Amino acid sequence: MDNVQSLATSSIYKWRACSTKNDVIDEKQGLILADQSEKLAQILSMKRQGSWSTDRVSPVDNNNKVFTEEINFKMDYEEKPYTIISKVAAEFVGDLIFVFVGCMSGLRAAPDNVIHGAFAHGLTIFALVTSLGHISGGHFNPAVTLSIALSNKMPIWHLPLYWVGQLTGGFCGALLCRAITLKDEYDTFDGGATYLHLGDDWYQGLISEAMLTFILTQTVLLTAVDTDKNVLAPLAIGMCLTLDIFAAGSITGASMNPARSLGPCVVMSIFAYKNTSYIWKTHYIYWAGPFIGASVSAFLYRTIFGRGRNRLLP
Repeated sequence: MDNVQSLATSSIYKWRACSTKNDVIDEKQGLILADQSEKLAQILSMKRQGSWSTDRVSPVDNNNKVFTEEINFKMDYEEKPYTIISKVAAEFVGDLIFVFVGCMSGLRAAPDNVIHGAFAHGLTIFALVTSLGHISGGHFNPAVTLSIALSNKMPIWHLPLYWVGQLTGGFCGALLCRAITLKDEYDTFDGGATYLHLGDDWYQGLISEAMLTFILTQTVLLTAVDTDKNVLAPLAIGMCLTLDIFAAGSITGASMNPARSLGPCVVMSIFAYKNTSYIWKTHYIYWAGPFIGASVSAFLYRTIFGRGRNRLLP
């Protein structure tokens, strides 16, 4: 009986000692966490005041050293949001490259060969969306920007600024194309300008541009705009553009992009050594068609396909 009582008493003492030790550990961890929070508050306060310096933070003990170094590293490499200037500049550069490559793809290529142009445009947009998409969203197309704005995925006041960057970028890209091509060569492939095939009617071109742009903008909205976790979005957009050109490139050139059409047409009108009135007769389809297709895709996104609050219908 005495042995049992002694064993019970010993167990109680051990339990109390263990509990006391755990309380001490918890208390120490709590103090460390509080100290870390205080240091972090000091760091954030000085950063907001423009006096970011770790010299003014009170010294930390060894237990907090790793934590503070990690905070310092995160502060040094904290992501700085891009301004509208950076976004418009990215759209300008992207459209400059896109239009330049697109126009040059027609140099010394057979007029009825859409394969060359399809892969040139598709691979270029794939590379541009991958490299510049995190800055501006990777639109490089006024119709895509319109679709995203109507889908309530960007401030509406960004719309005209994006358009300015895209259209001027397209003009500069077409200008570079003219600068590096010979006079006769430039006239032969019309400077990469898009225009309705002479055997087709205006409504055929309008429907083609509207349908192709609808497919493109729908792909952009559902792969890149609706979620930021789809790493295959640039590939999907590039492949969609390639397939669209395969489908109707022989009718309108499958522009789907007013910036792609306007820049080369303006530059060709200035520098070509032949009459260029034929490229302007149906130029409106390269604005009306893409804007119609973009509006339809935005409508479907807001009513049926959007996630959460972006979808108006249940």
